[in-house]
Amino acid sequence: MTQPDGSPFPFKFGRLPNDPAKPRLRLTLQPTAAPPSPAVRDWLSAVADWPMLGNDRYGDCVLAMAGHVIQALSTYGQGRTATISEADVLAAYSAVTGFDPDDPATDRGTVIQDALNYWRKHGIAGHKILAFAQIDHTDRTQVDAAINQFGTVLVGINFPAAAMDQFNAGQPWDVVARDGGIEGGHAIPAGYYSTPAGRSRVVTWARVQDMTDAFWSRYVDEAWVVVAPEWLSAAGTDPLGVDLHGLGEQLHDLTGDPNPFPETPPGPPPFPRSRSSWIRRLLAWLRRVLGGRA
Repeated sequence: MTQPDGSPFPFKFGRLPNDPAKPRLRLTLQPTAAPPSPAVRDWLSAVADWPMLGNDRYGDCVLAMAGHVIQALSTYGQGRTATISEADVLAAYSAVTGFDPDDPATDRGTVIQDALNYWRKHGIAGHKILAFAQIDHTDRTQVDAAINQFGTVLVGINFPAAAMDQFNAGQPWDVVARDGGIEGGHAIPAGYYSTPAGRSRVVTWARVQDMTDAFWSRYVDEAWVVVAPEWLSAAGTDPLGVDLHGLGEQLHDLTGDPNPFPETPPGPPPFPRSRSSWIRRLLAWLRRVLGGRA
């Protein structure tokens, strides 16, 4: 992808390092409590267009990532793609960090956790998440299960110079002997994985980009999941096997805010044999979670 004169676009970064001292929820997915993850999962290809959302001019990649997550979850969870504008993303960037587009000194980037806190409390373009949690980015089984069950994983990476060359050449991000050093921190949503191919796909700078597992292992240094109403409306793609009520209790203990997830009473076995009984169980679960609106 180049400018009219043939030169590469001046893409921006903007992910600030994770602060390990900040309290946060951590989620571990139990493989025995949910359907096994398929070998390939794709929660990206049905989205027709991924806008740049200002990340070619500003270091708003964390909020642009949130905008792309809203697009993907609404597409697969509700059957229609929510419209997220550059103005929406920049307004959130300003609210989280104090960014002023007329003052370059304020374009300093964002800590992912700070953006997630804002997204939960205030919303982005009218969309709020119910909860978020950090997962172990070094455990590919956990990462794949999270993509499978939550639709996306929000990823923070240390971006090597070689990856920009690969991006501009239309190549997958992969490890090379001389990576040119780290150019900055970047934030991207992962919504696809292929276990046989050893690859993930992410959204960045207005397009889908492949990433090898080797690149993930070397350069990814944080990963998060969000629980969003758009995803909970999905027929067959909710995070079955995840103790959302327990996650909500942790959220309450951490923030004092009410638990957004009602306790699920004992029910049928987690994996009914027939599809119809599984869907009935899902709809009953949705009614409880969404307060009877499903």
